[in-house]
Amino acid sequence: MMEPMQGKTIFRVAHILLRAVSGFRRRPWLHAVSLFTLAAAFLSFAATLTVALNLNHLIGGWVGNSEMTVYLKDDTSDAEITQLKNAVRAIDGVQKVQVTTKARAREKFAKDLGAYGDIGSTLPKSAFPASLDIYLSDQLSRDRDSRHQLAARLSKVNMIDEVELYDDWFERLSAMSTMGRTAAWGLGLLAAVVAILVVAATVRTGVSARRKEISVMRFVGATQAYVRLPFLIEGAVEATLAMLLALLSLHYLMNHVDSVLGSIMPLLGGGSIIRLQSTILFSLIVGGFLAGLLGARLSLRKLEEA
Repeated sequence: MMEPMQGKTIFRVAHILLRAVSGFRRRPWLHAVSLFTLAAAFLSFAATLTVALNLNHLIGGWVGNSEMTVYLKDDTSDAEITQLKNAVRAIDGVQKVQVTTKARAREKFAKDLGAYGDIGSTLPKSAFPASLDIYLSDQLSRDRDSRHQLAARLSKVNMIDEVELYDDWFERLSAMSTMGRTAAWGLGLLAAVVAILVVAATVRTGVSARRKEISVMRFVGATQAYVRLPFLIEGAVEATLAMLLALLSLHYLMNHVDSVLGSIMPLLGGGSIIRLQSTILFSLIVGGFLAGLLGARLSLRKLEEA
């Protein structure tokens, strides 16, 4: 008794899958246009999301660094540097002070140049001033006025040549990061809407072309779910394939970008270019599947009402 039931189930599943595949085979050009349209929409979203993640990575690297840099005059001795370091460290709100000698500044500059580091190592030490990197407490770090008051006090010290703050730079980066995230989610929403509408239109065309077949199936007793399921599979598979194509295109695009900008990224403090994590990739694939499923579901409303 169980074997005939299993045989019927296998036959039904095979028949449903064959009907779903026949939809692609009957209208290959329509599905090809739909596939590449969805892939372009998904690629724009994934690429913008990648840019936003790289901006966040750059900002995270910079924000974790010192919030104030004091550049010293060339004639400042090591003893005076140590004395100044201890005096600055004793200021309320200063957590840490790190000394960068002229030699260390040149080494750091050459390292940041990456593949072009030989250029920095040929420059004389005198081209790089000694400096103090000042790390502030959370309270002082959030108080813009207090930071500027501290910078003004330090700039009056004779051995100090310049005090550099990074407020404007961080604000611009934060604004760029916010714009990147907003653009990514906006394009993500747009891509989802495009996927739903394109899949709905494609599946609706298939339903119209197969009305006689659907009528015959209903006449012989096919259930509504049995009729609908191949179209749902068709829409979900098409959107999923489009997402996979978009992510594959993004992979090759990032390889090209990495080959062009890989040597420049260390100058920006970001190291290598950040790729989308596997969890994000999986979420995008699932999102494409659900968008295709929803688009196919919307196109079948009239079929259910008929």
